[in-house]
Amino acid sequence: MWNQYYNLKLTDLDIQKGHHRSKVGGMWDEMGKKQLGFMKEMGLKPQHELLDVGCGSLRGGIYFIKFLNEGKYCGLDINSSLIRAGQAEIKQGNLTGKKPMLLVNDHFQFKLFNKMFDYAIAQSVFTHLPTNVIQRCLISMEKVLKPGGKFFATFFETKDNFTDNPVNQPGGPITYLDKDPYHYHLSIFEYLIKDSSLRLSYIGDWGHPRNQKMICFTKMEQPAPNRDIKGEI
Repeated sequence: MWNQYYNLKLTDLDIQKGHHRSKVGGMWDEMGKKQLGFMKEMGLKPQHELLDVGCGSLRGGIYFIKFLNEGKYCGLDINSSLIRAGQAEIKQGNLTGKKPMLLVNDHFQFKLFNKMFDYAIAQSVFTHLPTNVIQRCLISMEKVLKPGGKFFATFFETKDNFTDNPVNQPGGPITYLDKDPYHYHLSIFEYLIKDSSLRLSYIGDWGHPRNQKMICFTKMEQPAPNRDIKGEI
């Protein structure tokens, strides 16, 4: 399949031993805290509705659930065993009272949550997806973001717009044009949202230990022509 997490199967014993924490990139506490800290800097408040795309076993989700008010966290992932691990993390953290919503889905059917979102994040998701699947995500996201809502996503960047050379990313990973882990030139995201109501802003470095860069898609009131992708969010 197009994503390495499709065939990942964790047993109940794997989850009990915490093996799921290493299956989603490790750095469990470091990256969980980093995601929450970043989103708070971007304006996330406890009363906001948050969608966590590719939430996995809730590396970031646990921190978001603790911070947000009851019923404000929604997480979606393609892998059922990672979602089971996330549910175990919720119980272990005594967070069931926060009533988070978790969904297993491989088509980004965010409408199934039956709500609109103020914020969304996809941490280390686009790094594993081909272009057309990213576009499906963006099309679905446009439908569930409130006007003014923001969708933050990380990606591996290449500065070369027309080459098939692998990229040695600072921090260790080698990324590719056409296989996982993928890299992208920033301009591809502007192309993917052309004629939509989403506007792209480049944030870039946000302190990710493996050099994933951050971008932001903001939902506008009306579809807008392409704009300069650099600037304030």
